[in-house]
Amino acid sequence: METPIDYDFIVRLKPKTIRNSQHVNVDQLPTTFPVNFLLYKREIYSLHGVYRRPVAISRKIIHIPVGDSPSHYINDFKEILTDMGIPEIKISQILFEITTKAHGIDTSNGVFMFVSIRKTVYQEARLRNEEDDIARAERESMEVEAKPIPATKSSIDALERVVLDASASARDCTVCMEEIDAGSEAIRMPCSHVYHSDCIVKWLQTSHMCPLCRYHMPCEYL
Repeated sequence: METPIDYDFIVRLKPKTIRNSQHVNVDQLPTTFPVNFLLYKREIYSLHGVYRRPVAISRKIIHIPVGDSPSHYINDFKEILTDMGIPEIKISQILFEITTKAHGIDTSNGVFMFVSIRKTVYQEARLRNEEDDIARAERESMEVEAKPIPATKSSIDALERVVLDASASARDCTVCMEEIDAGSEAIRMPCSHVYHSDCIVKWLQTSHMCPLCRYHMPCEYL
C-alpha cells in the first residue's frame, strides 16, 4: 500500500531586516529581491495520534535583480520546485500563487518572498498488538532523546567571528533566510558554514547541531 502524502504551502511577502542600519548608505540599498523556498516534512502516525517534529529537508534561494518582475522567473521557480520533488499539480498551484503575490509589487522596497511548503507523510496504520505497544514505547523514547539540546556556552563563545569581504560572493543565512551583508560580522562554524552572528547564537542556544549539515557542537546531554 502506497504511503499517503499531502503537500500544503503558503507564499508570503516579508520585510527584509536591515542589519547594522546605522551604517547603511545609498550604496547598500537592496540590489536583489530574494525568493526563498523552504520544504519541511512531518510524519503523522494515525494509529497513535502522534507526529514527529517537522524537519527542514530542503532550502533554496534565488536572487532577482531589483526592478525585474518575479513573474519573469517562473521557469527558474519551477526547476527549484521540481528538484525538491514537489508534484506537478502542486507546482502549478504554487507558481500561480507566486504570480498573484508578485503582481504589481515594488522589488526595491526591502521585502522578500518566502515560499513555505509542508510535506505531510501519513504512516501506515496497523492493528494494535503487543508489538505495536513496544514499538510505540521505543519511538516515544527516541523522541524524548531527540529533543533539541543546546550547545555549551563555552563552545558558542569560542566560535570564529569573521567579517565578510565586500568582494566575496553573496551568502545567505539559512536561519533567517536573509542575505549576509558584505562588511558585517558573521560566525563561521567548525563545519565552515557561515551565519549571522545573532542568528546562529540563538539557534545554538536551543540546538547543538548546524542547521545545514547537522554538525554536532559540544553539548551537555540531559
